Amino acid sequence: MAKTLIIQLSDDLERKLTAQAEKLNLSLEDLILQSLSQSAKQENISEFDPIFPLLGTLEFDNSDVGENHDQYLQQTLQHRNKIS
Repeated sequence: MAKTLIIQLSDDLERKLTAQAEKLNLSLEDLILQSLSQSAKQENISEFDPIFPLLGTLEFDNSDVGENHDQYLQQTLQHRNKIS
């Protein structure tokens, strides 16, 4: 059974979401439903992965940290060993 929910968006948020929906060739409603669905899935992931709440909260100078994390860890350890 589907549930109808009425939400009130600020003008700015509506403009941003409408622009995003148009880029994705979606209706505003479909974009919001997809976003809510993804958010609900992520909530389940956070129960099992303690690092999940930190995702998106950290800033790095390098954009390839996920791909080259071993290299960056090695550089950091080498740098620390030189200081010690």
